[in-house]
Amino acid sequence: MKLASVLFLLFSALLMSNISFAGNYTTLNNETYNIDFNQPEKPVVLIVWASWCGYCMEEIPHLKEELKDHPEFTWLGLNVNKNPEDGRLVELERALPWLSLSDPDLVIGDQFKVRGTPTLIVLNSKGDAIYRGRRTDDEFKAALDTLSAEQ
Repeated sequence: MKLASVLFLLFSALLMSNISFAGNYTTLNNETYNIDFNQPEKPVVLIVWASWCGYCMEEIPHLKEELKDHPEFTWLGLNVNKNPEDGRLVELERALPWLSLSDPDLVIGDQFKVRGTPTLIVLNSKGDAIYRGRRTDDEFKAALDTLSAEQ
């Protein structure tokens, strides 16, 4: 790799590390929700989903069960539908027990380097991603249990 390419990558990484994950975001209910992803008040389970994603719909019952076992977390959806109303309809029909932020332009998703749905990200209270995956598998459950034990 050429030196210029290496320097560009290092500079880009430095810029990315300074991006603020704090702010006011719009929910699918068109309300404002404030969260600091850098230092959340408590651990966060971020569920990236879309209404057209069959795998996302398959994960909903499993996520609802995990939420019952781990209510001490902030459970937060990140809906990436281009038309947020499509996500809102699913939120109502499936009685999602978590709030979902609307992210049609992947403003938040890009910060978390999301490259598909579903994506599950577990953040500790320091904002570190300790799990990133696509299913409520054993690794996901272990991440939740580990953070629960630390609470």
